[in-house]
Parts: sequence; C-alpha cells; structure tokens
Amino acid sequence: MAREREIFRRYRSAFGSAGAVLSSTVLEICRGRLGAERERPEVEAESATRPLRLGVFSFANCAAVRWGLAATGSPEPVTGTPEAVAAALLAGEVDVAPISLVEYLRHHRELLALPGLAIGSDGPVMSCQLFTRGPLAGLAGGRVALGSSSRTAALLAKVLLTEWVGVEAEYRVEPPVLADMLRQAGGAVLIGDAALAETLHPRPGLRVHDLGALWREWTGLPMVFAVWAVRRTTAARRPDDVRAAHATLLDAAGRGGRHLAEVAGSPAGDGLFDRDELARYLGVLDHSLGERQVAGIRHFAKLAARHGDVAEDADITFFGGDA
Repeated sequence: MAREREIFRRYRSAFGSAGAVLSSTVLEICRGRLGAERERPEVEAESATRPLRLGVFSFANCAAVRWGLAATGSPEPVTGTPEAVAAALLAGEVDVAPISLVEYLRHHRELLALPGLAIGSDGPVMSCQLFTRGPLAGLAGGRVALGSSSRTAALLAKVLLTEWVGVEAEYRVEPPVLADMLRQAGGAVLIGDAALAETLHPRPGLRVHDLGALWREWTGLPMVFAVWAVRRTTAARRPDDVRAAHATLLDAAGRGGRHLAEVAGSPAGDGLFDRDELARYLGVLDHSLGERQVAGIRHFAKLAARHGDVAEDADITFFGGDA
C-alpha cells in the first residue's frame, strides 16, 4: 500500500489532476491476480483448525471494511481485483470474500451469501461508469468496450442499453484503459478506482453515465454490485467459524461506515485520492443488504437470465437461511 501511495503521489505531482487518473489506471492493471509474487500457490487442504481466510477487493469500495478490520486487530485480509478475488474464493484460496453479483449468480449452487452485507448503491455509485462522447442513443449500431475487470457493471450496461434505452450495439472486452477503449468504440465501461478517478477528474468532451444512478432511475431499486460469500462446503464443515467471520465483517463495515473521514485519511484508503474525494465516494456506497437490495438482486438476476448470462434458476441463497 505504501508503494502504491508513493506512485500515486509522484504521478499527481508531475501531471496534476490527470495524474490521479493515470496512476489509478496503471495500478489497476498492475495489481492483477492475488499474490502476484507467486504463480499457482498450493491450496491448503481444508482444515478445521486453521483460521478462515478473508479476501477483500483492493479497490476503494472496500476501504471502510479494510479500515474496520484493521481497527479490530483482525488478521490482514488477502486483497486483489474483483476478478482475482472471485477466482481465489472459488478455488479455495480464500474462504470468505466479496464476489461480483454476476459471478455469484453464475456460481450460486457453490456459494452462500452472507446476510446484511454487500457493495452497492441506492443511486449514483461513482465507480461503475459508462463513458461516451455523445448521448446513449448514439451508441446504436456502434461498439461498446467493456473493461476486462468488469463483470456486473458490464452486464448492467448491456441490459440498460438494450432494454431501457433501446440500443443494440457490439460489445468487446478490452483492458481497462479508457483512452485505448474509446479509440474504436463509442462507449466504454470502467469500474473500480480507474472509473472513480475518471469520474472525479472527467476528461473534456466525455459524458459520464453512472450505472448505479441509471439502474435506480429505471427500476426504483438499489443496485448491488457485489455480495460477500462463502463456499457451501466451508459453510457445512465450519458453520461456527463462518458465523464468527460474518460477525467480524459486519462489525468492520459498521465501524468503517461510522468513521468515513478517518477511513478517507488512513492507509486503508490507499492514498489514491485525496481525503475529500474519497470521503465523498465512500458516502455514496451502500454496504447494506436488506429487502430492497435483495429485490434488486432478484430483478437483475431475471434480466441477466433473459440475456443468457446466468442460469434461469439463478437466485441468492443466504448462509443461515436469513435474508
């Protein structure tokens, strides 16, 4: 984290506000897989004695949880991009972690969601964005680039464009570098710190369409971009440990949520954005998972199934049987 903060500081010092965008993009590409120092780690056999391993996203959307975990003295979690954390959870490299909603729905028979905890928004989210040069209707018949680190936001953009705006387009997955994505596309979907940086420091001539805000406007429901999950096998073998991990995460999210100014100025905030920028972003995130959020998940699941991206029976099932 200290190394990343220094990279950010140097880019910002050299290039001003544009450096914030550039450095966050470089860091997102370089973060890559979990445990970049190892190729294919030997997955530890399931043991009833070792502590459960927690994973979290390296993006700012998990800053409050990371801060809360550090404040309680919890062991440092494994961090990585959403794509890397999902792969680690499914492979058994971590036991409890956030996973993008689309990946959860695709693997709903293998996973259980933890009640009361998610990553989403009830309106603008700032870090899941569709960037265009013109109006959304102008994308008809053109190309939309989807950042390779995006899963849920990519599908959400396709659903919104097709079913709400009435636009048919060609979609292509590309590395999450906005300038490159827009060279041969009329629109580009970015998530995470790169999208947040582009939102906070918008490029001249580009329009920023917030996917959380568009979903709320269309459906009246919150958008859940990720849930926290555990493998069903782990939940069956170690239910008490999963309950303890769940309680720890709920406490961490609550603590972080009550101290957003401190989170924004702490190492948990990564130093990629200034204190005011990060506090503003953290304030729009919704980490709850109540009835309205579950309704949003189920509505999204039906739309995703209609588009062939998840199974028709994809649904959310909770650890302990609670919603």
